[in-house]
Amino acid sequence: MKAGDFNAIIPPLDSVRMKDFLDRVLQLPYKSNSQDNPEHEEQVKDLLDEFGIFYEYQPNGSQKFPDFRCETKWGTLNIECKSSKGHQPVYNGGLPKEGALYIFSSQKYNATTFFFGHDVCYHDTTVWMNDTISKLQETLDECRKVKPEDDRGFDFYIRNMFIQQGGGEKCDYFTHTNRELCESNVYNYFG
Repeated sequence: MKAGDFNAIIPPLDSVRMKDFLDRVLQLPYKSNSQDNPEHEEQVKDLLDEFGIFYEYQPNGSQKFPDFRCETKWGTLNIECKSSKGHQPVYNGGLPKEGALYIFSSQKYNATTFFFGHDVCYHDTTVWMNDTISKLQETLDECRKVKPEDDRGFDFYIRNMFIQQGGGEKCDYFTHTNRELCESNVYNYFG
């Protein structure tokens, strides 16, 4: 239920309801999550409504993190929906966020899994990536100081694109040796 839909006392989200929600998430079949037809987000939205979990949908806009924001007894829970034809999500310009719950649907497996961002992109990796981005920007700023005059307005910008490499052993979210651990970490967080 979208937060603020009616003037009622919002029931606190308890551990049992959250775990039941997570159990159902794992039963979701693959649905695409394209910008123009976010079926996977709709699946998750329907489950949030079914379990009476209050949320704000796309609180920062349609193409910005997160897809759902829920206020819970555990604090603010950001939920991001991902889908892919393959075995790993694409993160584009945003690394997985620490503490965020990701719900990932794969066409290859016709299955869904979930994980916290920090369980797939470790803190040290995030620090390294952010440091690399800063260094690249500094290099670009220096290069712009010697850029030739251009009456057509051409310039260059850096667009971050985060990828995962190493084959299925490292990148397959359904066969990875830590899949069960990642899912357990989510269950355990909610009591």
